[in-house]
Formats: sequence, C-alpha cells, structure tokens
Amino acid sequence: MKTLTDWLDRLSSRHVVLGLALLASLILQTAVFPHLAVFGLRPDLLMVVVASWALIYGPREGFLAGLGAGLAQDLLFGQYIGLFALSKALIGFFAGVVEGKIFRQTIWVPTAAIGVAVFLQEVVVWVCLRALSIPAPALGILTVGFPVALYSTLVAPLVYRQFFLYRGGERAKEKEITGGAGQAAVRR
Repeated sequence: MKTLTDWLDRLSSRHVVLGLALLASLILQTAVFPHLAVFGLRPDLLMVVVASWALIYGPREGFLAGLGAGLAQDLLFGQYIGLFALSKALIGFFAGVVEGKIFRQTIWVPTAAIGVAVFLQEVVVWVCLRALSIPAPALGILTVGFPVALYSTLVAPLVYRQFFLYRGGERAKEKEITGGAGQAAVRR
C-alpha cells in the first residue's frame, strides 16, 4: 500500500508541475510576449510546454497536456471553442509518440522537434479553419506559422531543459523508493 500512495504523490506532483507550467506560460504569453513581438509575431509558449512535456512523458501525457492547454486558450482567447484544444491535443499526442525515437541527451534534437510541433500545430489550425469554410490563406502558414515556429524554438531549450531535469529527479526518487529495481518493482 505504501507504493500506491507514493505513486499517487508522484502522479499528483507531476500534474501540479504541468499545471503551474501551463499557467505560467499562459501569463507570459499574454502579459510579457506581446512586448517581445517581432513583426507582430510571438512564440507559442503553450505549445512549447505541451510538446516538451510530450517528448518527456509520452503520448498520453502529451495529449492531456495539449487538451488542457488548448481548452484554456480557447476559453480565454479563442473565437472558435475547441480549435486549439483539438490542435494542441493532436500535436501533443504525436510529439509523445516520437518521444522514444529521438536522442534526448542533447538539447538540439528536442528543440528541433518542438519547433516542428509548433509548426504542425499551426498547420492543423489552418486545416480545421479551412474545413469549417473559414477564410484562412495558405500563405499564412509560411508567413505566420513558420516564423512563429522559429521564434518558439528560441524559448524551447529553456522549457525542455526544466522538464528534463524534473523527470531526472523523478527517476532518481523512483530508484530510491524501489531500491534500484526499476519499474517492475513498482508494478507489483
């Protein structure tokens, strides 16, 4: 029973960290980044947090993080409720699928993956708008989506590194709890 309570503590603290990161990114994106806009464009910090989380914790966590971040963005700023929830959840899921296939020990590969995730999220938004017959010029993907993705890659290493270090601390704590036996001992 002690391992179940430890697991629940770890689970809840992980999600508290995610919630705080999403809240902080929402505040920064609305209060600070408008002043740092370049040609009216600013990084999509929420998507950077979602993609970073997904690259570290996998598709399920990426989907849930994207759903929560997108829903918050939709409710606070969205003209079309559900658009950002859908796009961020989808990209969070697929970023999580890539999680085991990229080299995470260097910061540059995940940073590039996060930049691609931000760009793909812009593409998904564009496709959804077009599917709803809402005017969205295809050129917008190149003139807005690509620069936003590039700008987002500038902040991506800072976010990813914090989550990577947090995950390393979780693994160290797991090892300490299980006596180095790994996941098999936790499952029993």
